[in-house]
Amino acid sequence: MSVSDYIVLQGKQVPYTIERVPVDEVELDPRNPRIEYLLGQRFGPNATQDDIVDALWEKDQVKALAQSIYANGGVREHIIVQRREDGTMLVREGNCRLTSSKKLKDTHKGDNRFESIPAHVFERELTEEDVIVLMADVHVAKKISWDAYTQAKNIHELHRLHGKPYEWLTNHLRIGRSKIAEYLAAYDAMTAFLQKHSDPKYINRFTLFHEMVRKKGLKDRYDTNDDSFRDSFFEWVANGRIHDPRHVRTLEMIVRDPEARKVLDAEGYDAAEKVMKGKDPTLGSDLFAVVKKATDALANTPMTDLQDLKAGHPQKTILLRNLSRAVEDLATMAGVKI
Repeated sequence: MSVSDYIVLQGKQVPYTIERVPVDEVELDPRNPRIEYLLGQRFGPNATQDDIVDALWEKDQVKALAQSIYANGGVREHIIVQRREDGTMLVREGNCRLTSSKKLKDTHKGDNRFESIPAHVFERELTEEDVIVLMADVHVAKKISWDAYTQAKNIHELHRLHGKPYEWLTNHLRIGRSKIAEYLAAYDAMTAFLQKHSDPKYINRFTLFHEMVRKKGLKDRYDTNDDSFRDSFFEWVANGRIHDPRHVRTLEMIVRDPEARKVLDAEGYDAAEKVMKGKDPTLGSDLFAVVKKATDALANTPMTDLQDLKAGHPQKTILLRNLSRAVEDLATMAGVKI
């Protein structure tokens, strides 16, 4: 039994039916954005359905999804399926749910809860561009979010392949123009990196490139390849010299220091950070960061505060006196003359 409905997509009504379809009659999509690069590297253009299942099943989140589906007694959220000319069906959204269901069906033979799956079934008039837009609706503009790399890939396809302008992207995806620009720049940088370092495991390091393009100083260095920064950044990512977005947020100060950069090349971020902390204690100490900030503020005391102190303002005088005593006490305990 099926129920007919439609969705408004790019200004047109696209009909579909709501059905339960046998999991064995729906094929997984080898162009699934989450695994397309992985499949291409491992199997080339000839990935089988079993290859796709195995590639998705390697992901811990897919195994966790299967556990949730089992606990719920089946899939609750409809997948999106397209019927092809020969009558076969291809999943266009919901590869992970379908993979989990296939695994559960094989593991729990005879349990009919996992033999079929709820689906919105579209006919052939759903174009490739429609699919990309629909995926953006589901995974970028709404709550069922893809990881950052897959979102960036989707935005890239909408903008670069299907010509969607920034205005369309901001209105449709409900994210700001600057965020779109970041995703596009980070995707381009990641693509260039993968041309040199093709291991699929590097997909998980997209956040490093996203963080890099958000830092103007680093982005400028990358665009101009100042001091071979682009090649160096690729190597730091590939060999694990930097492996946390936090590293990228403070990378520029290390890049500017010849000694620290040399250590970064040889040993990695943590060792380079130690070099910088040795030169600037405010980097490794909240106390001395506050001391520096207070020192700078005192050196630039506003005239109004100075006049209040001259006039004997009681509370401001007490604060200044307490600061002086605290500094003297700290110096005495540390045995430091100031």
